[in-house]
Amino acid sequence: MLQQQQQFISYSIAMVTPFTKEGDLCIESIPELVKFYIHKLEAPGLLISGSTGEQHCMTIAERKQLYQIVGDTVSKDYPLYAGVAAFKTKDAIELAQAAQKSGFAGIMLGVPPYRLPSQKELKQYVIDVAKSIKLPIFLYNNPAGNGVQIEPETYASIASIAANVYGLKEVGDSANVKKVKQLLGDKARQHTFFTGIDEEYAEAYTEQGYTGITSVAGNVFPKEMKQAVEFLHMDQIEKGKELLASLVPKIQVVLDTGLLQSIKYILRKRGAPAGYCPPPLLEPTEEDKARLDAFV
Repeated sequence: MLQQQQQFISYSIAMVTPFTKEGDLCIESIPELVKFYIHKLEAPGLLISGSTGEQHCMTIAERKQLYQIVGDTVSKDYPLYAGVAAFKTKDAIELAQAAQKSGFAGIMLGVPPYRLPSQKELKQYVIDVAKSIKLPIFLYNNPAGNGVQIEPETYASIASIAANVYGLKEVGDSANVKKVKQLLGDKARQHTFFTGIDEEYAEAYTEQGYTGITSVAGNVFPKEMKQAVEFLHMDQIEKGKELLASLVPKIQVVLDTGLLQSIKYILRKRGAPAGYCPPPLLEPTEEDKARLDAFV
């Protein structure tokens, strides 16, 4: 599903990170979990250490170790993308360089959480990280999670300076993608525009100009999500819309019962060493587990 002139595949799954019940990184579970995603979920590619991967629950050293183990587990040509957002620029650079050394195909760079950088500061942060590596980068705009929006003008300005910035994952204002594409002009064809909101992908693709997704729902509904994206990208729009619409109530159950906790519960029930969410997040209740068991 690699699109012409683009650096990233259009569909990948955002992998969870295995932790113990006490909240420690479960190193020994990582290789088998990666193999589960590749062989059981048939993930075309994986996003490691993003929001779904609870990246900020790990130390910088743990994230680097995670990259290395995942990179050692997959074949050299398997698409891996590393979330490298960090509180400090030097930490993001260290993470990006570690991912590159571990054989990753690309980088997802989010805004430093809680620090509320200005657009000027955000621009410099991205440029500094981009200069430190050769890998292609897509930025992650998640204003609800980080309190700061990457403005379309800021993205376009960054892309004109940093030659390896080739994409934007937009989960804020969906209209931003159209604005960015207008600002980029013909160069927009070289960029991938991701969403992370599975249930909205049909509209995002057909009306807003998005071209890919790093799927969260693919953890639970891997075949259906992959098929829906393929339908849309093959111009079988109605089939894609119908399939996604059928998933919406199921996705809502997972959201209602605690997104990450529910995903890990379902994966464990399916035999994956997905681990648990570090406290204060709690396991689904027995009532919620009964609802989730319908998807196992």
